[in-house]
Parts: sequence; structure tokens; C-alpha cells
Amino acid sequence: MARPDFELGELREDDGGHRMTVGVPVDLRYLEGHFPGDPIVPGIAQLVIAERAVRRAHEDLGAPRGVRRLKFSARIDPGDELEIALTRTPGKVRFILYRGEVECSRGTLIYP
Repeated sequence: MARPDFELGELREDDGGHRMTVGVPVDLRYLEGHFPGDPIVPGIAQLVIAERAVRRAHEDLGAPRGVRRLKFSARIDPGDELEIALTRTPGKVRFILYRGEVECSRGTLIYP
């Protein structure tokens, strides 16, 4: 049986950028092996959230060719409700993942 994926909410415009909610299912498929007994959402899965959110907000962009200024500052647990903020500038989209007021991660996806 397939394990669930992230639950992306409605896309909203916000101060020249976009925001959307992100649900993290308790049995998220990316949790396997990260870490038994104390699961956390791994960094690569956080990049998946960012890339999917950008794809929804900016359909004209293809796949990112890189990432810069990536920072993980707070853990994300199964069951967390997150919000992602996106800001686009030429050739890049900056993202910040929040859990409430807590910034969990940030970075910049680079596009051709």
C-alpha cells in the first residue's frame, strides 16, 4: 500500500509572493529511516515541498537546476502543519517553511 505524501493547500498571493499550507501526514513516505522511534522530515523532503509549491505557483518554470543558501533551523515532525512562503525574482525563487511562527528551513531554488 502506498504511503501518503505532503498535502499542499490552497495557493494564496501575499506581499508580492505566494503562500500555501502544507500538511505532513504522520505516516509520510519520506519518514522511512528518518529516524525509527523519533521520526523527522529529512531535508531532501523539505526541498520536495519547496519544488512542488514553486511548480504550483509558477507553472512557467521548469525543474530547478540548483539550490543556494539552504538552511535548516528547526525540525519538522510527522503531523506538523506548515506554511511555505515563496518570493520570485529573475532566475530564482526563495522559500521559507514555517511551523506557526517558527522558521524551519529556507533556501533559494535556481532556475534556468
